Amino acid sequence: MRWFALLFLLCSSAAVAAPEAPSRGTTRKKPKAPPAPPREASPEPPPAATKPAEELRYSLALAGGAFHGGGFNRGPQGSAQLTLTPPGWGRFSIDVELGWRLARFKSNIPGAGVAVSAMHSVPVLAAGRMNLVRMTHLGVDVRVGVGPLLALHHLSSDFSASSVRSALGWELLAGAQLRFPFGAFEPFLDGRVGFGEAYIPFVSGLSTGVQGLLGVRYQLP
Repeated sequence: MRWFALLFLLCSSAAVAAPEAPSRGTTRKKPKAPPAPPREASPEPPPAATKPAEELRYSLALAGGAFHGGGFNRGPQGSAQLTLTPPGWGRFSIDVELGWRLARFKSNIPGAGVAVSAMHSVPVLAAGRMNLVRMTHLGVDVRVGVGPLLALHHLSSDFSASSVRSALGWELLAGAQLRFPFGAFEPFLDGRVGFGEAYIPFVSGLSTGVQGLLGVRYQLP
């Protein structure tokens, strides 16, 4: 009996120590993986800088100088120029110019007195401008223009009444400008050759000759 009791105790302790086998047909549940961290949104690249659209540019110039066309056809002159540069024209511009010239002489007629003749010439020109040299403080432009020429002749003397006569003619110019840009202001030298005529009987208002001017241009905002 003691042997049977001892054998029974050994079998009971072995049954308690042995792990329970999983039941057939069942599976162990695998532990769930931790959730993935939220994905950070990548920053969007900044938009590319767009080139500002070109605008119509304006500049105004005033100049003064002298002209010489031979004989008494010489004297002072002045000019006002408006320059327009449309968008996309690059080195090309359009000039609208209003000019003025004065040719004057005095003649002493023996036995009669003194006669004074003054010829005012007012050209209104449309010119094309092309920039040849463009540097920081130096520029060279060439210009060609054409337009009507208004001539006014005033004659006064000691022996007759004064008279004023007028005529309408034409004028053509070709020349160059040497510019010195300094910000919005731009001094320049203007040299040109003029062709044309406004005919008044007994008076020749010639535009043919050389002209030189010194001026300044301002870039309008």
